[in-house]
Amino acid sequence: MSVSKSLLRYGGFALSVTTARVVGTILTAATFPFLVRRLGVDVYGLWSYVVAVCGFTGLLANPGLSTYAAQQVAARRQAAFETVSDVVVLRILAGGVAVVAVLVVASFEARQDVRFLLRWFGVASVLTGGLSLDYLLSSLELFHVQSFVSIAQQGLYAIGVFTMVRSPKDVIWVPVSIIGSAFLTSLIGWTFLWRAGYRFRFSIAPRRWAVILVPSLHYAGSSLMSSLYHRSGHVAVRWYLGEHALGLYAAAARLADVLRNFLSVTQTVLMPRMALRANSAEGLSRLTRIAASVLVWFGVPLAVGGVITAPVVVPWLLGAQFHEAVPAFQWVAPYVITAPSAVLFAGIIYAMGRHRAYFVSTLAGAVSAVVLYLALPPLFGIAGACVAFVLGELGVALCAFLLCPPEVRAAAKTPLLGIAVIASVFMGVALWIALPRHLHPLALIGVGCAVYAIVWAALGRHRLKREVEGIA
Repeated sequence: MSVSKSLLRYGGFALSVTTARVVGTILTAATFPFLVRRLGVDVYGLWSYVVAVCGFTGLLANPGLSTYAAQQVAARRQAAFETVSDVVVLRILAGGVAVVAVLVVASFEARQDVRFLLRWFGVASVLTGGLSLDYLLSSLELFHVQSFVSIAQQGLYAIGVFTMVRSPKDVIWVPVSIIGSAFLTSLIGWTFLWRAGYRFRFSIAPRRWAVILVPSLHYAGSSLMSSLYHRSGHVAVRWYLGEHALGLYAAAARLADVLRNFLSVTQTVLMPRMALRANSAEGLSRLTRIAASVLVWFGVPLAVGGVITAPVVVPWLLGAQFHEAVPAFQWVAPYVITAPSAVLFAGIIYAMGRHRAYFVSTLAGAVSAVVLYLALPPLFGIAGACVAFVLGELGVALCAFLLCPPEVRAAAKTPLLGIAVIASVFMGVALWIALPRHLHPLALIGVGCAVYAIVWAALGRHRLKREVEGIA
């Protein structure tokens, strides 16, 4: 396939994934503020706590199995389909263990409402998780189907939230919407694969399980480490600071994660191709340069703009009751840079099949985050938890970067970084001047985008053109 056809093909993939991500982000931008306003600070915090705990127990139901299968299918395509059969059987067995674990954990919860949510959502998510096929669609580069399934799932979830959640007492409809939408769209996805000719022979062959379980358990360890630096903050904040502080922290972290989703589009599209080009230094370097350039171009201004506009944007999105979350979001805003960086470099290691190095990089993030979660919230409150949240991702990014091949590290040092920083400084000054003028949040965001684009047009358009030509 020629370079121009390749760029056109992956441009179409990027457009498809971007459309799904934009639609999903719009739905999230609508459902997330609606949800936090209806549930309130305390109940939203408790729901986030339930999600965090179920995230830990859910690892037992999928101990790295789908991660291993995704890498194998991306690298070997049809030849790896027999792996999927074994993975499904192993996930059914692991799901039984996970259900028991959920019930045990829930039995120790003091609050009856939280105990009920843990049992209901935990068991249902284990059962529906076994049907998930997102890892197959992305590995087979069926991005158009994946985009449709993603939009359908988020649309059904949004319908459930908008129609059923009216007060904190309606919190049960949040997990009902999640589980129902996931179940229906998983059936749609499996139906498409079957009609498209993808056949999986389901069989029980324990002799093959050892080959699967060794790398899968490394990926399971990586998933556990990822959950530790992503979710331990919810547990630490509830223990140290109480449920009201948990609601503020959870809202700020979730808002930062919504923004971060914009930057993960390129990585989602390129990751299967990285797996195919893992043995080609030139191909892997070119893909790394594309992903790093996009991250720098959009990530730096997003973080800077988030810090400055938080006093206006956060209450506008989440409601006046979350005005206390403004400082928390300002501390957590750099997450939109550190998290995509961690996904990029750890993802490259994953695409290369280096499961031990992948585990080490996530371990670095987990150790740094957990230590900081234990130390900083008692001293600095919510701000300390936010700093731990950001630095956990930074630990992953730095370790994974050092474990990447030299050609990848060289390709990641994009020359666009300097201009992005300069343009973001000008944008930040403009926003700081405009902030006291009480502009509408959308107008304020528009000012920032316009200034950033103008500075790039004046200083960086030739550099950007050379960068695009060099990548092509």
